[in-house]
Amino acid sequence: MAGHAAAYFRVVAVDFDGTLAEGAVGDATLAALASARARQLRIVLVTGRILDELREDFPQFDDYVDAVVAENGGVLAVGGGIRRLAAPVGSAVSEDLAARGVAHRCGLVLLACAVADERAVSEVIRDHGLDCQLVRNRGELMVLPAGVTKGTGLAAALGVLGLSPHNAIGVGDAENDHSLLDACEVGVAVANAVESLRAHADVVLPQRAGEGVAELLTGPLLDGRAPLHPRRWRVRLGVDDQGDVVTIPASQLNVVICGSSGAGKSYLAGLVLEELVELGYSVVVCDPEGDHHGLGELRGVYATGGDEARLADPADVVRLLRHGCSSVVADLSHLGPADQATYAARLACEVEAHRAAVGLPQWFALDEAHGPLGRNAEARRLIDPAGQGYLLVTWQPTDLSADALAAVDAVVALGSPEPESQFVDLAAAVAGLPRSDIARLLTGPCGRAVLASRDHPHQAVAFTIGTRATPHLRHLHKYDQRGVEPARQFRFLAGTAAPTGAIAANLAELEAELGRCGDEVLRHHCPRGDFSRWVADVFLDQPLAAALRAAEAGLAAGSHQALVDQVRLTLIAALQERHLHLRPTT
Repeated sequence: MAGHAAAYFRVVAVDFDGTLAEGAVGDATLAALASARARQLRIVLVTGRILDELREDFPQFDDYVDAVVAENGGVLAVGGGIRRLAAPVGSAVSEDLAARGVAHRCGLVLLACAVADERAVSEVIRDHGLDCQLVRNRGELMVLPAGVTKGTGLAAALGVLGLSPHNAIGVGDAENDHSLLDACEVGVAVANAVESLRAHADVVLPQRAGEGVAELLTGPLLDGRAPLHPRRWRVRLGVDDQGDVVTIPASQLNVVICGSSGAGKSYLAGLVLEELVELGYSVVVCDPEGDHHGLGELRGVYATGGDEARLADPADVVRLLRHGCSSVVADLSHLGPADQATYAARLACEVEAHRAAVGLPQWFALDEAHGPLGRNAEARRLIDPAGQGYLLVTWQPTDLSADALAAVDAVVALGSPEPESQFVDLAAAVAGLPRSDIARLLTGPCGRAVLASRDHPHQAVAFTIGTRATPHLRHLHKYDQRGVEPARQFRFLAGTAAPTGAIAANLAELEAELGRCGDEVLRHHCPRGDFSRWVADVFLDQPLAAALRAAEAGLAAGSHQALVDQVRLTLIAALQERHLHLRPTT
């Protein structure tokens, strides 16, 4: 096994006046900052102050912070350089304010004055026809270009540092800190914060200003001993029978999605991954069956693989993350089992190293997880499930390693008319409920699932799975030379109890056999709807099943030759059209 994973949070973005300090920064606060940076935690100072004025009161800030966002998001100082993040408000405004006797200070971008002068400032801005905003900071008033906030400034700083806001904690005390807290995974208010910010924050510290910041930097939230799941970062799974949305936290947990083959595990996993991408999390997906290639249609997601020429090396997957691609899907469907295992182990090694360095990706998704995370698998020694941020998809949860099962925080089990005992057992163990209760919830039609979570012991909720935005490419390999297990293959008959010996394990084989089988085979299967039923039940491809069903309906047992030929061609055309529709474009 790998060593204990690094803590989830990699950066603390902290306001200065009233947050880091009330006057001068205290020695205990400076010591906490130094200790945090020694643990590889990045500190970003986010302030409304003009940079030169900040240096007057905190001259040694270069020794304690990695970057400064000044002028309420208008200026960035990092790596010895200073740059504007917006165009300056303009000298004409300053001249008019001076003519009115309004005391103010000019930064590289903003103008700063007193709240008491707000009316005069508003009139000058209106007279010049400028698109500016007035931002209050207790008794101070800042004039900024529209859209410039502490949140936008922090985003720029994190981009330079190669970090994600989802690995950040924002700390503030005043009205202009709302955007700072909103930009981070967790928003924190010090004890002396204004009431509106205290009400908005995910955490309110018991100590004031610098003492509170020092407490945060040395406390359990940053080192992972007290995971916090903010209410605004949630993944929607579906809707329960009362119409309430069913969700799970979007970070800092491990999730297992399990169910029998063909029950919809990959569909639900794709829904979870879509939600994570939409929320801005970084995800790497190890996709042995090609089920998630369609996620490449989402902005910021790069899908690689599906053929040998296009599969990125595991090291290149991490390079893609490093150079601005938020998520990567590695489609291994063209590889054999041995090559898949080798690639998965190498990918796990690269992903874990990058996570240890910068916290990205926040999620590592493993479909068919009982392979790479099985009891004797190589990848088991390369990742640490206790580090959290794993989405494991499997139809064999009993084959997962003991440490992987012990680290599970939530289980989503797919419903079925006769749920298997291994799914009932896992959900019951995580929920702390009797097996009979879980079995009752799991018994039902496809499209239903049950959520069990350690955060909510002695509870479980059944729900209807939500709708995905991207296409569910259920096993693109169903069109190639591999296919489903023997028990689920299609066996062609020329009549009742008259097997032809032909078998289809995938849709390519179905298409080929439809082109060469005898007419009696079509006359036997079409009136019964056998082809469409197989596609619907085994591949869960309802659009294709509907097209096949429409073709089958035109053929009766005694139909004439011309009609048999027409139905044969229609069936083959439906298969070919669906194949082209599902094949990803490059």
